[in-house]
Amino acid sequence: MKAILISSLLLLVAAFQPQALQAQAPVTAKFQVSGVCGMCKARIEGALDVKGVKFASWSSEAQEVTVVYKPGQITEDALHARIAAVGHDTGKVKAKDEVYAKLPGCCKYRNGVQVH
Repeated sequence: MKAILISSLLLLVAAFQPQALQAQAPVTAKFQVSGVCGMCKARIEGALDVKGVKFASWSSEAQEVTVVYKPGQITEDALHARIAAVGHDTGKVKAKDEVYAKLPGCCKYRNGVQVH
């Protein structure tokens, strides 16, 4: 009887293991992030330097960030929020005007105006 119980428990654990591993598998997301220069790149990528993010790279030419992250540790919505919190608009979240206003002049991207 004890052997049957142990065997049943092992089967149950084995049945859920692939799902647990799949939930931890990193996923890649690409989304729009507004910015202008190298300082923007450092700020955007720095905002994504958190637990659960394995890789982040922002392209000024494409105005897009590529992020590899573990959805069990951070959500895509949280990624958008973190970027907006440092002053950069994303496809989902607009940075607060007071945060945007504190960006250096070379980082101003709204209204197509770049101040140097």
